[in-house]
Amino acid sequence: MKEMFSQCVRKAGDNVQPLYGSAFAMAISLNVLWTVMPFVIRNIGGTEEHVGYVWAANMLGYMVCLLFAAARLDHLNARMATRTATAAMFLATLLTLAVVWYAITRNRLGDPVLIWTVIAAGTLAGAAMSLFWPYLMAWVSADYEGVTLNRRLGTYNGMWSGAVILGPLIGGALVDMSTLGPIVTSAMCLAVCFGLLSLAHDESAGTVGSAKPAGVTGICFEPAMLARLKWMARIAMFCSWACLGVSRSQFALLFTGMGFSETQFGILITIFGICNFLALTGAGRFEFWHFKPVLLFGVQAALALSLLLLIFGRTLWAFVPAFMIMGVGFGFAYSSHLYYASCGSKKRSAPMAIHEVTLSLGIIVGSGVGGYLAANVGPYSPYWFALGVLALGVIAQALTWVALKPRRHNQNIR
Repeated sequence: MKEMFSQCVRKAGDNVQPLYGSAFAMAISLNVLWTVMPFVIRNIGGTEEHVGYVWAANMLGYMVCLLFAAARLDHLNARMATRTATAAMFLATLLTLAVVWYAITRNRLGDPVLIWTVIAAGTLAGAAMSLFWPYLMAWVSADYEGVTLNRRLGTYNGMWSGAVILGPLIGGALVDMSTLGPIVTSAMCLAVCFGLLSLAHDESAGTVGSAKPAGVTGICFEPAMLARLKWMARIAMFCSWACLGVSRSQFALLFTGMGFSETQFGILITIFGICNFLALTGAGRFEFWHFKPVLLFGVQAALALSLLLLIFGRTLWAFVPAFMIMGVGFGFAYSSHLYYASCGSKKRSAPMAIHEVTLSLGIIVGSGVGGYLAANVGPYSPYWFALGVLALGVIAQALTWVALKPRRHNQNIR
């Protein structure tokens, strides 16, 4: 029986490597492009507001189409959906490349039509991405539960978070040399991603989007506790992505305004990526953190500390630990919600869509509101705003813990 089970597990995971590779290639593409996007917008004459709006618009397109995809497209085959998404994102990136090239070579810097065309291309790329991450995550995790689910998600998280280490470093180095270089590199990575998806033939691809529930191995957990932790993790993940939206968009301009270079900013994001990678892979390797709510409160405190370092720091010795702390907290929040949202769910595409909608909202709030505040209130106002989001997050977590407490029915026993 044990040998038969091992053979079944090997069969299900025989062709999973291309899926891990496609997650890595897509994440490289996104991190190269979105690390340098503040500088790209700046170099074609955009303002702080444009910098905030471009990522917010990208994630708004992603979130809106996620809601549509979750409601209307849950029947799609994962292989077809992910390849369609990658091809559409490739075309949107080529449009961005053409517009930026035209603005620079024809000296059309500051042209609002061109700047908003780049923002629109980012929105289209975000909309297409709604067919990628939820379907890929459902594809990777289909038919798994318990420790096996945690390990498989851990490997998947390790792949995309490994790209978070390399992507910013590559993007920061390239944008120092050429505004167009990172955009070309991003497009090339999307082409590699499409090729890897074409190699994947895991049989789960045909079932993850099906309305029929997949057969999963049972796992023991208390449903009431799972519901509380799922919502607490969702709040923590929203807050972490709001902080990321501020630090990845507005801090790029603040940092270079202090006299630091784009390459140094890329190194900071790489440090964030290393800590994020360690947190994600560690969470996927070990299970001691499961169903421990105090850790989700700790995430908020860690993120608050990192923001205070960004506000009061003036040297790399303050900024490096800020991004290290943020990387660990961000990685743990992401892993927690991904696990709790998947745990006990037989149909994975819906919770994966909710997962992505939550992080999209965080980016929209952090990047969009942060850009407006930086341009109209002051350069440090986005970080104080993010601290306010964290404070509200802690209150919301506490209310969730109390509100979802299981009710005990009193019985008189005589």
